[in-house]
Amino acid sequence: MRLLFLLCFGIIAGRDATTDGYVYLGHNEDIIGEKMLNIYNVPRNEERTAYLWFEFPGSCSDSYANEYSVSLASNPCLSREDRAGGGLIYEIMTSAIQKARSAREAVHVIGDMVERFGYGESGRTFLIADQSEGWVCSVVRGRHWVAQRVGDDEIATVPDYFTIGEIDLSDTLNFLASKDLIKYARKRGWYRPRRDGAFNFSRAYSHPATLEDSGVEDKNTFAQRFFFGDALLGKDTPFSRKPYKKFHRRDLSNLLTQPPVRTENTSLTTVFTMNPAFPPRQGTVIWVGLPNQDAANQTQWTVFTKSPEVCHRFETADEALDKHFTDTGGYKSRWPGHFYWHYLDPSTNIDVTPHDLTVYVPKQSRIESDRDIFSIGDTFNDHFHVLDDPAKGMLYAFWTQGSYEAANDEHVVFSKSADGGLTWTEPRIIAGSATLADPKPVAAWQQPMISRSGRLYCLWNQETTLKKHLCGEMWGRYSDDGGETWSEPETVPFPVRFDVDPEDPSIPPVWCMWQRPLRLGEGGRYLAGCSRYDRKGISRVEFWRYENIDDDPEVRDIRISFFNTGKDSFDASKVENDHPYTPRDGLNIEEACVVGLPDGRLFAVMRSTIGHPVWSVSADNGETWSRPEILRERDGGPAILHPCSPCPIYDLNGPETRSGEYFLMTHDSFDFNGLTAYQIRGPLYRRDGHYVPGAHQPVWFGKGVLFSPRDTGNSFYTSYTALDGEGTLWFGDQKFYLFGKRMNPTAP
Repeated sequence: MRLLFLLCFGIIAGRDATTDGYVYLGHNEDIIGEKMLNIYNVPRNEERTAYLWFEFPGSCSDSYANEYSVSLASNPCLSREDRAGGGLIYEIMTSAIQKARSAREAVHVIGDMVERFGYGESGRTFLIADQSEGWVCSVVRGRHWVAQRVGDDEIATVPDYFTIGEIDLSDTLNFLASKDLIKYARKRGWYRPRRDGAFNFSRAYSHPATLEDSGVEDKNTFAQRFFFGDALLGKDTPFSRKPYKKFHRRDLSNLLTQPPVRTENTSLTTVFTMNPAFPPRQGTVIWVGLPNQDAANQTQWTVFTKSPEVCHRFETADEALDKHFTDTGGYKSRWPGHFYWHYLDPSTNIDVTPHDLTVYVPKQSRIESDRDIFSIGDTFNDHFHVLDDPAKGMLYAFWTQGSYEAANDEHVVFSKSADGGLTWTEPRIIAGSATLADPKPVAAWQQPMISRSGRLYCLWNQETTLKKHLCGEMWGRYSDDGGETWSEPETVPFPVRFDVDPEDPSIPPVWCMWQRPLRLGEGGRYLAGCSRYDRKGISRVEFWRYENIDDDPEVRDIRISFFNTGKDSFDASKVENDHPYTPRDGLNIEEACVVGLPDGRLFAVMRSTIGHPVWSVSADNGETWSRPEILRERDGGPAILHPCSPCPIYDLNGPETRSGEYFLMTHDSFDFNGLTAYQIRGPLYRRDGHYVPGAHQPVWFGKGVLFSPRDTGNSFYTSYTALDGEGTLWFGDQKFYLFGKRMNPTAP
């Protein structure tokens, strides 16, 4: 019977085997027993590169990516070596990542150290990749090692046993090894040319039990069928092969999430993607999946992504390196606030971000492979709009729901509460597909409004025959009985097109309304900011005014006026920045949030891709706006740092009150060396603000107070209500749970 250790598993995909031409390295780290994941940014110095370090104290289970795009993970393997020994184990990994400027150089570093000092474990296989190529390097207790390059058009699946087979040491482009690798195997009787034919490293050096076919569907069998359509087992297991099609990062993430590849001991999933079109320090993105979480689909890291304090037990990486093996055990009791516990125990995950009200908890699993496509897709919950109906004493909630963002089953749902948000009705789908198994045109990004008479409207962006995210017509329904019954869906006239819209008139504009419309327009009409995308995908902000909602029109008769439109809309390339920055995402401004000022003007805050939120004011009820500027704490004060992530601002006394007291949500971090502005959405802070008469920037802000300590996923598409003097921020935590948090002027 072949020994099944059910430990780590990895994948390397060559650049010609992937849909985007990137080299991929995917890896599951499986650890049995007590464990703790720390994430450190290790700074560059004279002796080492800068690198991102995923650390499990007391073990050799760490993964890395350095500023030269060298990425490294490893699997323990059993060898048949029973005589030789060595003094190094962990130092081989750290030296390789600290010194290497390419995957090939990392192989040389590992090989040199094994030959000079000897390796101390039974065996280990290293997965190493950079922007150009991927390598698998296997070492054996003592001073023997071998490495093979993964073909550019091939994929290698790497289980917890040796898979490098026949080698050609004259082909130094694709093979590297210790000089006496074959000679030593012959000396030990592991390889006899007349008996065995061509030398095969796996057969010669593996523990014999690892080569036996047990008939069990193990990780490597499952992965081979996934990529190649069949599986070759035991002694016939190939090192790498051409897949039957090209694969995307999400496919690797999906595979690493599925049993038997994922097990109850899977402690970390990483997918390293190396984009050759950019400098190494910018082109490497690490997608991270944690226990009980979709594997590597949401959280993106780079080497220079700042690790939040909740992600590591020691303040510096150097201290962690010094104490990696000497200060171990008792992790949860000693660091109770550490981020990792919320992933090991998903039942605690709901309590990470403080909240007072629970609106919705999904019924389906957070792990994509565990979901039922025939049941309602409810694990993506976003653009959460709550509005109050004082006449009926009701709160109405609308949000976009689906299996994941941009899934084919995105739909708009409605729920209501008669007790101030303590309890809510079962969500009702009013537009879009209920399940992935029965897709209908996607419906998303709703805009709810109540007319003066009490008619409840819900408008949304609905996909047409063109399958493109955010590209759609406007549709809508209304209810005259508080959402019990709804009119039939109709299209809203969308007659205005601008030179940024698709040239083909049959293709709708690409647009998204973030905040719900508020009565801040001329004459108390509803007004909202809209993100509109040009033909190159660059977003700008314009403003829409709903002219006749209070006349209770049929949906087909709703009229909209457009302001700050087309080439006149906000343009991030024209914003003066303290830190000139051009990300690969392009220069974007989007997702306006509008509040009223006591002097009658409007103040809008928007997210951008230039490292800061931006702001603008309007003195004519939203018809014209000032040139946008980066948001500061005060006139002449420091600029507020923020990635391309929601940054809502609200009036504390109510969305339409113009009280002069506000609060703003920001991450207060940004890396101007980063390739992308879509940086990690870590801890979120609340900043209180107040109106300053005569100031250039009319709202000034205090220091941030921690609102959510979560290490990532704090992308809050929110809304706000204020009833009986008590404000509530409504937010989707990790775009999964839906919560409400009571707010006041001095504390979150």
